[in-house]
Amino acid sequence: MAAGTLFTYPDNWRAFKAQIAAQYSGARLKVANNAPAFTFGQTNRTPAFLNNFPLGKVPAYQGDDGFCLFESNAIAHFLSNEALRGATPQAAAQVLQWVSFADAEIVPPASAWVFPTLGIMHFNKQYPQELTQTFMSCNLISGMFQRLDRLRKNAFASVILFGTNNDSCISGIWVFRGQELVFPLSEDWQIDYESYSWRKLDPSSAECKTMVKEYLAWEGEFKHVGKPFNEGKVFK
Repeated sequence: MAAGTLFTYPDNWRAFKAQIAAQYSGARLKVANNAPAFTFGQTNRTPAFLNNFPLGKVPAYQGDDGFCLFESNAIAHFLSNEALRGATPQAAAQVLQWVSFADAEIVPPASAWVFPTLGIMHFNKQYPQELTQTFMSCNLISGMFQRLDRLRKNAFASVILFGTNNDSCISGIWVFRGQELVFPLSEDWQIDYESYSWRKLDPSSAECKTMVKEYLAWEGEFKHVGKPFNEGKVFK
């Protein structure tokens, strides 16, 4: 019988699949989703974690015998028993059918997130000579949007470039399904998001209402930025 640890963040609905499978099969599963055992964004970037899970993704499973897996469906499959996996090829295909359906259609409610002004300082470490002009910074936004094409049906964003040449920054508001950052949930969505810092907004707060209005209209004081509006782009 399988026994091991599931690394994830709190309320990660993809991790629930592994937990449900373990409950049904009797697999012994410990969940590490809080400090000090695991802190998302920190623990999964350490050399020790990346040695076992090179992509740094969660949920991630490590067996007591050292066997490691990432991707929620693979983990749930491993922790299942024959009754859950399907005892015949036909039954196994039907299980896969419904698992795929759930991944595509069953999603949590929406939340709004903002990445504050961090600008191009994160990219200057590698490309200092290429990001001095505002049009180059705009290309960062466009490139991120293009590579996130598979996320379009699940997210909306208004991202703005502020400032002038040699003094610009990028800030934006994203709305997507779920209560956690959506980007780590799929390898296809892990595009540039780690270059920014993220903060969840309280939809009932005056700050959220003001910021949403400003970012959607592309006009306002933008007090948290401190630089003039330059150009905006919408992801939809």
